[in-house]
Order: sequence, then structure tokens, then C-alpha cells
Amino acid sequence: MKFAKGSFKNIYAVRFEPGEDVMLGLQKFCEDNRIGHGVIISAIGSLQGCSFFDPEELADKPGLYAYGDPIELPCPIELISMGGIICTEEDGAISLHIHASFADESGKEYGGHFKEGNRVLTTVEMVIGEMDHINMSRRLEPNRGVKVFEPIQL
Repeated sequence: MKFAKGSFKNIYAVRFEPGEDVMLGLQKFCEDNRIGHGVIISAIGSLQGCSFFDPEELADKPGLYAYGDPIELPCPIELISMGGIICTEEDGAISLHIHASFADESGKEYGGHFKEGNRVLTTVEMVIGEMDHINMSRRLEPNRGVKVFEPIQL
């Protein structure tokens, strides 16, 4: 286990408008406000449809699992919840690792790794916590061939 202890520096309440791409909007918001270390505390709303990834077994991958082809749900979708981390990469770029839960019109639930291209239907309301005293980053884990969370105490 790896950990670092910190506190919330700022809390932001954000609302995304109809048609906005949630991931691109969140990326821009974090860059504009210089939020390089944080968490998605809460997010709810509705999407025009959704596209996400779930892990699948890949025999040629070192860790045997990776995200495969995206799962596409082209109908209106309820965004039940969203959580994730806002990190700063070694090159200084802000990166997001976000997962979400969804429900379709019949209440069937889905979930997975959230990606670009998910556009707001009516609203997406989000609360973001900016961290202090923790370097939120991700690094390549060579044994598994994927980036993993690397919290570093500041």
C-alpha cells in the first residue's frame, strides 16, 4: 500500500451545460484553474448517450487486463455517480482518471472508465476537491503495463 496525507485546499461546484463534452470540459476547467491534484467528490446528471471502457482479458498484455473497445450506449442516460482523480503527470500535464455509473430508461445499470465524447443532455453537476500536500500522479507499472496511482507526500 502507498499513501500520502493531505487536506482539501479548495472545493469547486461546477455545472456543465447541454451539449458539453464532460471530459473535455473537466480537463479545461482543471487546466484553467490549475487544479493538478484533486478528486471528483460527486457528479450526477444526464447524458445524450455514453461511451465507456471496462477491462477485458488480453493474453499479450503483461498484466493480462486492459481496456478493450469502448461500450457505446447511444440512448439518453442518467449519470448516477462519478468519481475519480485529477493528477499531474511527470511532464506537467493534467490527467484525469474517471469512472462512472449510468442507468438507461429501463433502470438497467452500467459502469466503467469514463471517456471523451460523453455529452450533457440536461445538466451534469459536479463537486471537485483540490488537494493540498499530496502530489496526485500516475506512473507506468512495468509488471502490469498500465499506469497506476502514485500518491506522493509533499
